[in-house]
Order: sequence, then C-alpha cells, then structure tokens
Amino acid sequence: MKKSKLNVLICAFTLVSATFMGCNPSIELTVKRPAEVNLKDYKKISIGDITNAYGRVDQHSKDLVDELTSKLFESKSFDVLDRQNLNKILKEQELGQSGLVDEETAAELGKIIGSAVMVFGRIQADKYEEKLSKSEPWTTDKGEKMQTFYREGTHTFIVNLKLIDIVTAKVLAVKTIDGTHKDKKSANNKAAPEIDKNLLFSFALKKVSTDFMKMIAPYDVTVRATFERDSKLPELDQCLTLLKIDEWDAGLKLLEDATKKPLEPKVKAKAFYNYGILLMYGGQAEKAIDTLMEAMKLVPTSRKYQNAIIQAKREKAQADKLKEQL
Repeated sequence: MKKSKLNVLICAFTLVSATFMGCNPSIELTVKRPAEVNLKDYKKISIGDITNAYGRVDQHSKDLVDELTSKLFESKSFDVLDRQNLNKILKEQELGQSGLVDEETAAELGKIIGSAVMVFGRIQADKYEEKLSKSEPWTTDKGEKMQTFYREGTHTFIVNLKLIDIVTAKVLAVKTIDGTHKDKKSANNKAAPEIDKNLLFSFALKKVSTDFMKMIAPYDVTVRATFERDSKLPELDQCLTLLKIDEWDAGLKLLEDATKKPLEPKVKAKAFYNYGILLMYGGQAEKAIDTLMEAMKLVPTSRKYQNAIIQAKREKAQADKLKEQL
C-alpha cells in the first residue's frame, strides 16, 4: 500500500464543525480508521473476474468491476493494474485457455508482474422486487375521502469478494458485502409513483464499493466529541474557538492548563474530562486514558467518565492498528 502523507497522531484528526450553543458544547472531528485487512506490503492491486450467481459475466458484474476499479483509482492507495493489459499478457504468454484473469491463472501472472493483490468476486444475489400496499380509507376534516397507496422497491445485491496474493496464491481475506437498497413512494387516491430501478442499483453498487474500500485501505469517519461546560472553566470555549482556526496544539494546551487550577473536585473532574476527550481524538489515546482516570477518581460514580475511558481504550486499539498500516 502506498504510504499516507497524514501524520497518524495529529493530522488524521480534523475538525469538521463545532457547536457552541447549549450547556455542553460539541465538535465534529474527522478521524482516520484502519482498514479491515493490512495490505501495507502490497503496492499493486487489480480486479480479477467477478461473476454472477451462475458463474457468468453479465452487465451487473461488469458494472461492479468498473465501480471497484474507479474507487481504487480515486483512493490513490495502490497502483491499480489495468485489467485489459493483464488479459493481454495472459494471451501473449498462453496462460490459461480463456486468456482471462481468474483464480487459476493469477499465480502464473504473479510470476510475471510480481507481488500484487488480485480481487475476485461472485454476486450471490441480484434482484429487484416491488411490494404494493395501501392504507385504510380515511376522511379529512373537510369530509374528503382519502386513501394512501404505497410502492416499496428493494434491490437485493449481495457480493462475496476474495483477496488473493497472486505470487503465493494465499487468500488474504474473504468478505460478503450486502449492498441492498430500498426506496418507498406514496400518493393519495392514486397509484404511487414508479421507483427508479437503475438508481436503486447504483446505490447498491456504491454501498458495496464503499465497504470494499474500508476493507482494504484506511478511511475517514466523522465522530462527535461532547465536552462539559462550567463557568469556572472558560478555557473550554477559548479552546473550541482555537480549534475552529486549526490551532489544535494551542487549544490542547489550554485544556491541559485548566487541569492544574485549584478547583473543587467536580469542576476539576470536568477539566480532566475535557482534556482527556481532546487527547483521545487527537491521537493520544493512551494519555487520554490516564487523564480520564483522573476525572473518574474525583467523581467515581460518573457513567459518562466510565464510558469515555472505555471509548479511549477502543481509540487506542484503532490507532495502534492504523500505525501498522501506514
């Protein structure tokens, strides 16, 4: 996998928005998560054969190949090998009767192009179904008789994907992804509008490709961090203002200083909690655990502090896994 330019400890955490109204302000942060499979040692990847439930290539399997290939190019995490070029190599080298990249020819191809990951897949379910229903008749305040008609469409799209090291033929990972998508329309006193079947399928494709990328490359998620406001802790609002202009270190220092002030236990616990929360989502989960423990020592019965410690431990596990992949 290509090296990320993001700094794992700090830059992988980006402020999205801040909410200052109400008792306890919160911020939304973009946090980088590790991939399900560590492909750090692989720089090249390609999409091999993807077939339908009957082992044949149809339009939807071709659409899936195109969608996965597009997502791979957009991610810039790997060097994406051109499928048509690989097929050409197979034909030139007379590898395989079909001249197509499948699991049988992948190992031979590996001897030519070197270490790479090949993705193979099978569409296990691919069908569109509609269900029509209607409500009981009802009457408006003006005496008008009404009845609502419903149309619900479901495109079931389930895909099994397999990642193979083409040099060793080792199966690196197997995952079944459910991209099933639904839509529902209604109308009063007439048939519900038609559902766009093609649009439903495009949403299903997007769901499968998005989950596939989470499987093989680190990805971003948005989390919300909520703090505890107190009139004796003006540093919190000052910190959040600094975060809005990307002054992360300065904001962190303010919250750290607040923990050193002589305060009554409940207020001091809030100071430790706020500092711990920002540390947790700032890539310093281990220090966050220690800091949040200080808050819980002051208010041992706080379920909020207990849950924050549990979350910090999860963040540490995620961060450790992410470091291994970058």
